[in-house]
Amino acid sequence: MKFFLLLSLFIKSTLSIAAAPIAMFSPFEGEKAFNKIYEYVEGAQETAHIAIYSWSDAGITKAMENLLKKNPDIKLRVVLHRPLARKESTLSRVAKLEKLGAMFKMAKMNMHEKSFVIDSDKLINSSANMSSGAKTRYSEDFVFIDSDGETENDLLISAFEKEFAILWNSADDIVSEGELQKADKLDYQIEVNNEPMTDTNMTLISSSMNFNYSKTKITSADYKKGRSLKMRLKKDLDENTYIIAKELIKAIDNAQSNILMSVNHFNLYSVSQALIRAVERGVDVKLYVDNQEFKTRIRDEGRKSIEMTPRFVRDYKKLKNDKNAKAPVRVKFYSHAPHHSSWFLNHHKYILIDYNSKDLKNTVLFSGSYNISKNAETKQFDNLVKFESSSYASLFTAYYENFMTNWNFNRTEKDKPNKEILSKYTQVHNENTVYIHAKKPNDSISLTWDEAIKLKNDIGKVAPGFFRGLFQNKGCYGYNIETKKYFGCR
Repeated sequence: MKFFLLLSLFIKSTLSIAAAPIAMFSPFEGEKAFNKIYEYVEGAQETAHIAIYSWSDAGITKAMENLLKKNPDIKLRVVLHRPLARKESTLSRVAKLEKLGAMFKMAKMNMHEKSFVIDSDKLINSSANMSSGAKTRYSEDFVFIDSDGETENDLLISAFEKEFAILWNSADDIVSEGELQKADKLDYQIEVNNEPMTDTNMTLISSSMNFNYSKTKITSADYKKGRSLKMRLKKDLDENTYIIAKELIKAIDNAQSNILMSVNHFNLYSVSQALIRAVERGVDVKLYVDNQEFKTRIRDEGRKSIEMTPRFVRDYKKLKNDKNAKAPVRVKFYSHAPHHSSWFLNHHKYILIDYNSKDLKNTVLFSGSYNISKNAETKQFDNLVKFESSSYASLFTAYYENFMTNWNFNRTEKDKPNKEILSKYTQVHNENTVYIHAKKPNDSISLTWDEAIKLKNDIGKVAPGFFRGLFQNKGCYGYNIETKKYFGCR
């Protein structure tokens, strides 16, 4: 009897572990995460539903091709970001895959989600695009969830299937010469007023919930394009009532001990104000941002600045009534003027609240594709998943460890910037040259706001005139101090 009880407990424990969400992070585990994505796609038996914002990775193209050749009856449906779907290189790949039986559509509005739903049984949701940068250079996060018969997992996967049906049914069919089948319609019940699920430990919150829905007329031009679903933005929305921002603000306002926030873009003042309220009541707030968020000037009038990190720093100092107060902000610094040709992005979009390794019952995690902005709420498809249960302890711990790794990246045990790395941004190299960008991901460095300002001042002294034309020449590789010219421009 005792043997069977132990066996039962072992089986339950094994199933519990297998059913838990798994997190991976680029660039440290980028190759591994992408290989797992390929494995999920190639293993599809009946359906593969994919949302793609950016597509330059040959591996995902090969995985879809292998799937179609191995399983000609598969329903492979892919929704593409609108600008992406208009590129010749994209259309060439689409044509090849549609000849093998895939169906492609172009999203109604900007499609920023990065998700995979396989056989209504497996889910991948991520901050990462299908690009080599996301695999090897950027800071990204991936969450993998298998159903394993777990109710919570099934509910979340079903919510993503519904989300994909919205993306699919509102999108335009991409018609290729020689395609095997016309894009179909997904028969999924979508309420006029689509809202997040309640009473679940994993909740999908998406910008599509800012819209009301209705069916398009069969005789309409939209229907002939493939759009069977009509979307209308809800009235009277603002920074405090956008569906995703509202959930974030509520969670931030309920935070008791700490908030760890790692973001690529941060453009909503309402969320910044919520963070300041948290600081005011004694919550330990840490904000880790991409290099692009580092701006020293704030325009309050006219064409206002959209970056909120500088405002958070300013408001923090006001709150402390000390202009020299050290704001709890660090920048993933890799460039004096970030440019897509040399990005080493902090591309994360997650917030971890009330993490306590000894007691995780109050811990909340948000992760997904959502940059904190008005555009992400009203002009494109984006999502966050909210996790709130101590059963996701391994997920919370993985995100906490990732945050602290990035927070302390290339810093000493005394929490000072690594001097060797720091000197690469101010040192004069051969032939009177200073470099504009880091050369490799490991040359990026986590800097406090004040350290980033000091770095800017230091290079200004080493290379007078460096910043004068930098914005217009940010695609360049370096600056010659003697000639006062930029070089290696793209």
